[in-house]
Amino acid sequence: MGTSTSTSQLAGGARKSLVIVWVAILAVGAYFVIASIPYYLVWNAANYGPYYWPRSAILLPHLLGGLFAIVIGPFQFWSRIRNNHPKVHRISGRVYLISVAVGGVAGLLMAFTSDVNFVYASGLASLAIAWLLTSGMAFFAIRRRNFVQHKRWMIRSYVVTFAFVTFRVVDDVLSYYEIGEDAVRWGILAWACWAVPLLLTEIVLQGRQLSRS
Repeated sequence: MGTSTSTSQLAGGARKSLVIVWVAILAVGAYFVIASIPYYLVWNAANYGPYYWPRSAILLPHLLGGLFAIVIGPFQFWSRIRNNHPKVHRISGRVYLISVAVGGVAGLLMAFTSDVNFVYASGLASLAIAWLLTSGMAFFAIRRRNFVQHKRWMIRSYVVTFAFVTFRVVDDVLSYYEIGEDAVRWGILAWACWAVPLLLTEIVLQGRQLSRS
């Protein structure tokens, strides 16, 4: 009885922690969408500015791809939809992967045409490649009906998807407190916004696997 109660309490605590994490993710994601995306949906030189306007035809699909992926991503992990509405899960999964493909390719083009500095451009290019690769691995895993690996790669993919939000939020905070010059800060964040969360995610995924073995 004692062991059963303890196990139940641990499971309940894990579920509560997961809910808190998802609430935090959705709250930060909502901030990103409200603060960033609508501004660029008004397609004119005044909104885009001299840096982005010449490449607005690339930036817009990049932003839209990222927006769809950010919004659709959480629903892919909702077990009620996945178990009770598998067709909805499959369709939304395809929309997610198409969004990543569009956003990732456009992201690579944005990186290759950036003139901020090499660190920033290479960080963005690596982010786009990581985004495409993690999502591609999730696709190939589900094609082989390897559901465990599919879920793990989808987690990695969404972590990289969320890097756009991480970049914006951290940059807003650092900019508010006037920490670092823009070009230097952007160069660091272009790498850190996806590499650090992906590393932490890998530690959690592998740690859970080790604890079960």
